[in-house]
Amino acid sequence: MSRTEKSDDINLKELKIGLFGKRSSGKSALINALLGEDSADISETKEPIYKAMDIQGIGAVTIVDTAGLDGSDKRVKKTKEAAEEIDVALMLIANDSMELELAWINRLNRAGTKIIPIVSQVDKWQDNGKLLAAAVREASGKKPVCVSVKQNIGIEELRKEIIKLIKNEE
Repeated sequence: MSRTEKSDDINLKELKIGLFGKRSSGKSALINALLGEDSADISETKEPIYKAMDIQGIGAVTIVDTAGLDGSDKRVKKTKEAAEEIDVALMLIANDSMELELAWINRLNRAGTKIIPIVSQVDKWQDNGKLLAAAVREASGKKPVCVSVKQNIGIEELRKEIIKLIKNEE
């Protein structure tokens, strides 16, 4: 289904959830946390990784672990290509230099993709990412979910937000 043909109701059998963010923002670790698996570091991968999986409370989906918003032209090109197939985007923001992520949020919005901004790695912030979350909300108009895979913070809240979003309960 092309982006322009996409309806507001997502067909769960075809649901593709993409993780977007800069390299080392915690995309792969978050996928593993959603699945209840140990983290794996694939930061050198230049191709998106597609995984068909079952997420508790959501069901069968295809998760796309993108190559990253930054880095080589090839990496960014592959991320752009993957973005064209995504129904739901999880945009990870790991620091207060978020201009690139905000530009991608706007791009994905224009394409009709549903987006959940995520302040990731909140265990690294003294305030658990609250100030960054407020800045993301102000800049994007979307309430972010704060997560820490390391400390298991926000994973269930994120799962609930994904379910809510795919059921059009925004």
